[in-house]
Amino acid sequence: MDSSPPGHGSSRENRRRLAASLPDGSMAVIATGRYPQTCGPDSAAPWPDFFYLTGQREPQSALIVEANPDRSGRTILFAPSRDARSAMWDGPPGNEHDDIADVRSLAEFEPVLRALAFSTSTIFVHSPENPFAPQDDHALADLCRRVLPLHPIDRLAPLLGQLRAEKQPAEIESVRAANALAANAFRRAIGFVRPGVRGFEVKAEFLHEITRHGSAGFCCPPITAAGRETLALHWRGDRRAWPGDETALLDFTVEWNGVCADVARCLPVSGQFPSRQRAVYDAVVRVLHQATAALRPGRLLSECQRDVEVAIQHELLRIGLLKSGDVKDPATPSAALRGFFMHKAFHHIGMEVHDPVPADLPLAPGHVLAVEPGIYVHDEGFGIRLENNVLITAVGAENLTASLPVEAGDIEDLLQL
Repeated sequence: MDSSPPGHGSSRENRRRLAASLPDGSMAVIATGRYPQTCGPDSAAPWPDFFYLTGQREPQSALIVEANPDRSGRTILFAPSRDARSAMWDGPPGNEHDDIADVRSLAEFEPVLRALAFSTSTIFVHSPENPFAPQDDHALADLCRRVLPLHPIDRLAPLLGQLRAEKQPAEIESVRAANALAANAFRRAIGFVRPGVRGFEVKAEFLHEITRHGSAGFCCPPITAAGRETLALHWRGDRRAWPGDETALLDFTVEWNGVCADVARCLPVSGQFPSRQRAVYDAVVRVLHQATAALRPGRLLSECQRDVEVAIQHELLRIGLLKSGDVKDPATPSAALRGFFMHKAFHHIGMEVHDPVPADLPLAPGHVLAVEPGIYVHDEGFGIRLENNVLITAVGAENLTASLPVEAGDIEDLLQL
């Protein structure tokens, strides 16, 4: 697989789109932190919004994008100086700024900000608002308030969230590649599942497969759970040996070219699902297909979530986990449902596992989502969750994880290989 990073053309187009979305007479300001940041617990790369606009991840950097009349967006990048000592540790500076003509020292950021303020009415300041991602402090906003105390300061994150929701062609191809790599890695990891295996062994096989092809690794901590552990949504243990009568959950992410894939499968440790767990598994598969079919341009995720909850409620009635007396209206999610399904069935995915897209943004072509319904049977000590990634198209949703089987019989066949 080609592991080269996305070209500068993508970040150039992203800056143009940002400039076009800014109100007249405004500018956007974004910066990175003081120290190099490792991959965050929910992102494919540090400072994803900065990378989205610049194609680079340099600490101690800043960017100003102006909304000029022709909407092209005047851009100034402020980068740290590299002295001999820093070059000794980090190497000489590269040419990662080639597509931004105006590059200055970070020491010039504050004076330039003051100068541009004469022709600026509003400043949109970046601060990450994704609750799943690492949060920076408010140093940038505090600096803008100190330097320009009379200027209105607004939030940049919602504007970037809307832009990032609509993936550009290069991003979509990277998400496709990430899902293809995830499918291959799942096949390898599934082949190591047998009675007595431990979660860290399965993680190691998955990680080996993706990194040997050029992935930076997991985008967030992987989940390997079995038995009652599958009832915890983000189980972190991985040392217990799995007995043959349990069903395991593998929930892994993959980084590729700065974007993420997020895929989950459940499988019987013994190689064949017990009849009760097979019934619940098949129910979740049916809901997964219905959830994918619910995704169409113009719909809100809240509407799709309700469809999934009604579908799960129907399955719970069908397999006897809910009784008719528990549900007043089969077309309305009941309170009893919450004991079996308690999380969102969808989330946007891209440069972060949970891309920070505004909740009220209607679905549109180019959006990429993870679809993850589940049924959790606490009284019987197991949960089933399945997860695919899909691309919203003009007519519906394309399953990007189609190369990885999901039907129970196909999963059992993989365990026999």
